[in-house]
Amino acid sequence: MVLKIFYKNEAFPYKDIDKTFFVTRSYGGMMSLQFDISPDHELYKYIAEETELEYNGQRYVIKGVNERKTTTTVNAELDLSGLDSKGYTEFSRKTESFYNVSRDILDGTGWTIVDAELVSKRTTIELNDVTTREILEYCTNSTAYNTCYRFDTINKKIYCIKPHNNTSPTGTYFTDELNLTDMTFKGSSSGLITKLYAFGKDGLDISSVNGGKRYIENHTYSDKIIVDIWRDDRYTDAQSLYDDAVVKLANLAVPERSYTAKVIDLAKADPDKYGDILKYDLYDVVTLIDRKRKTRIDHRIVEIKEYPADPTLNTVTMSTVAAKVSGKISTLESKVTMISADQLHDRTKVNEIKQDLDSTVLHVSESWASSVNESLFTQTADGLYLEVDKVVGTNRWSTLLQQSATDIRIAWNNISKYIQFENAEINIYNSSDIKLMSLNSYGFNVYDSSGIKLMELDSSGQGFFFKGNSVGSIGTGYYAQNENLRGLAFHLDTDSAYMTWAWRKSSSDDAYTMFLTYTSKTVGDLKAGTLSTGCDLDLRNYNLHRPVLVDWAFQGGSISGTWSGYIVTSFRSDGTASTWKPFSLTFKNGILQSATW
Repeated sequence: MVLKIFYKNEAFPYKDIDKTFFVTRSYGGMMSLQFDISPDHELYKYIAEETELEYNGQRYVIKGVNERKTTTTVNAELDLSGLDSKGYTEFSRKTESFYNVSRDILDGTGWTIVDAELVSKRTTIELNDVTTREILEYCTNSTAYNTCYRFDTINKKIYCIKPHNNTSPTGTYFTDELNLTDMTFKGSSSGLITKLYAFGKDGLDISSVNGGKRYIENHTYSDKIIVDIWRDDRYTDAQSLYDDAVVKLANLAVPERSYTAKVIDLAKADPDKYGDILKYDLYDVVTLIDRKRKTRIDHRIVEIKEYPADPTLNTVTMSTVAAKVSGKISTLESKVTMISADQLHDRTKVNEIKQDLDSTVLHVSESWASSVNESLFTQTADGLYLEVDKVVGTNRWSTLLQQSATDIRIAWNNISKYIQFENAEINIYNSSDIKLMSLNSYGFNVYDSSGIKLMELDSSGQGFFFKGNSVGSIGTGYYAQNENLRGLAFHLDTDSAYMTWAWRKSSSDDAYTMFLTYTSKTVGDLKAGTLSTGCDLDLRNYNLHRPVLVDWAFQGGSISGTWSGYIVTSFRSDGTASTWKPFSLTFKNGILQSATW
């Protein structure tokens, strides 16, 4: 398949898809793609943030460009333009269906939704400061509508799906004896719950729809009784509260286990033999045979990375729960609520800690009479994000730390967008995402606020640029016939006009006076190809060896006047002068008149 790169009204086919190119399909409906491209590639000039791409029937938009010396990594996400075009300071719906909510928020965005009526649940939504896209994301929570989506970005359609309704294995299995080449395992039971009490608004419980019991139990994994209490004031209907409690406990009653496996797609490699028994897709429930743990457990596929150029690199992520670790967050929330009242109100200070039970975001704010502090911690499968803000008087101070598998970014006080550590490089960007400095094993580069290179420093020396063009450099050099004869060299590039030693005679001068200058081009009254001095040349105590004067003449055709100097009267054994004495020669129109020495 060919990747299309759009620039203005034209589409350029990028046919050089290699092993660095992969597409990621994730639980919930999001898709992304990543690939490497050489800065020397003919299409590289079209690569920039927000550039549109098209691949395999989906439109993407470039969100990240990680440029290095020999290659650039490009990251793109689904083009969901229009879903952020509407905003709501308050979004409130009482016991509403997903069909009505989705049709309402998508009106005027250019997007339509398909199969929204298949979601029968009704629930209450109370949100502030959200966009259409954020409301759709909220609807995927298990305490909302528990939906997932499939986006058609070409036709701007959103297909509503509920993959968790299907819990039956497809029959496909993964084993290292057949189609697994590598596998990593993560497991945790720190948030394991088997008995859950559920309460809604004004003390509402589930006893009226649950045989008189205010709790539900799930011993799928463990016979132990591990109790937790869940409260959510949004619920005013006992049946809705019960239904969501069952879904929540189903996730909490089993350990959080996930496997990331490199899988040989035998169904595509040999469809006649394996097409019906080993094919898989996102959301499928497959059987994983873990011979190390001697287990055979069904897991849902929550993420697939596909490498078109080399399917042997494909990876599949499987999990016992959906792509959210609600168990761990619930545990963290319980610990937070143990803070004592004295701690919460020390120095008349008020702390507010908010955490979404169906995401991995923790927001902490702290305020008192003269200051407000806020911190935001986000953890996803892609990395960690930590931001801390503090207001003192009218000034806001902030720092940011962002970490992923490929880079670390740091920013502070809004003076730079970030400092990025990536692929043995340190890059510094300004608030407009323009690179200002770059340091790697090859050297150090400095750019202006437009991203145009000003200076570079490497093993050859220091190079200087003007408007992106090389002027010259100062660095180490060697004699052409002997690399061992090293020295300090001043290099002038082809298009540069001159090199000079200059002096600013006075602090009030707005220019420097040139004193020793070589010109490769005519500069003012200095001719091209000459070495000029702006002062007297003192050669005292030095000898001239075999001097040759070309086109030498006296002013007016002959010399008139007295020529004074010193003549050597004796030499040392090494040929240097030992003694000398003054002499004087007087000429008139070129004729010697007198001489003394």
